[in-house]
Order: sequence, then C-alpha cells, then structure tokens
Amino acid sequence: MSASESSIFMRFGSREATLAAPTDEDSHLLEACRRGDPDAFEALFRKYQAYVYNISLGMLGNPEDAADITQEAFLRIHRGLNSFRGRSSFSTWLYRVSTNLCITELRRRKRAGLEYLDDYEPSQRAELTEKPRPTPVEAMELAEERRVVHQVLRTLPPNYQAIMVLRHLQQLAYEEIAQVLGLSLSQVKTRLFRARRMFKDRFKAFLREPHAM
Repeated sequence: MSASESSIFMRFGSREATLAAPTDEDSHLLEACRRGDPDAFEALFRKYQAYVYNISLGMLGNPEDAADITQEAFLRIHRGLNSFRGRSSFSTWLYRVSTNLCITELRRRKRAGLEYLDDYEPSQRAELTEKPRPTPVEAMELAEERRVVHQVLRTLPPNYQAIMVLRHLQQLAYEEIAQVLGLSLSQVKTRLFRARRMFKDRFKAFLREPHAM
C-alpha cells in the first residue's frame, strides 16, 4: 500500500481505539458480573461500547447494523461470562466476538446478494476523542475520501475486511490482531499483506473507473 493510500486509512483511525491492557478494574467488574451485579456489566458496556461500535461500523459501513452488532456482542458476552476463563484479556475476548459477528454478517450479505453502500457522517460515529472541526472544504474532501475507502473496503472478502479494519482503522498491533482473530503472528502478516495488495489494486481500479464498483 502506498504512503498516500495508507494515510487515507490513518486519517479515519482512532489511536485510542486499541485493545485495553488487562486491568484489575476489569477483573473486579467481571467478578461482580458473575455475582449478578447489573451495575458492573453496565460499567463494562460504557467502557467498551465505542470500541465495538467503531469496529462494526468500519467493517459493515452501516450505522444501524453496527449498533445491532454492538448490542448482540454484549449480549453474547453477558451469556458467556461464566465460561470466560481469562486466558486473554476481557477486551480481546470482546473484540473477537464482535469481529466474528461482523464476518458472519458480511458472509450473509454476500449469500443474499445484498450491498450496503450507505455513507455515514462523522457525527454518526462514536468518537473517542474531541477533534478540531474541519473547514467546509476539508469536510467535503474527508467525506469523499471516506466514501471511496469504505466502498472499496466493502468489496474485499470478509476476513480481509476484518484485518484491514483492525490494523488501519482501529490501529491494533499485530500481536493484538493475532489474539482477536485467533491467528499466529505470521498468519496475520501474510493475510494483511494480501489484503493490502487487494485493496491497493481495487482502489486504483476505482479511481480509474469510479462507477465500475
């Protein structure tokens, strides 16, 4: 991927949206959840909701579907609390559940022949930090870049979409991606290389023929 193409991805990423390190707070909240404390699970939801939503939105490109996936992910987490053994951090487990749900949805769309090319405004995305408001011209340019990136991204196979979103939009480290996707480090690097190459080829094709996809 060229520097210019990579920079487009980075402009949409959230540097704070990385996997949180295991904390005593998460462990205490999980124990409280297992004892039936509803406030503890609410605290975990508030802490990680934006992370899950941003991953889902990056992969699905549709705010309503991203919200549905976020809700479903936390429901599955709640049901599986007693089976969670802590071999990975809570955030890794949550990211894995969320990503797998998104991949399942993308495969369902492909089987059904569905296309979601909805564009979304920055205000529809759960932002983690305050950012300076762009000028009207900058906002128009950013919206167009966002539209192209997400339209091309959604033409990739689901597994490639997942790894591109985790690396370039969520900016997770290779080791974190390996934990989330259940891959070895070498598999992450190989899959990411192939996903970048496919994205690069399709991005160039899109720019040459904007209405071909």
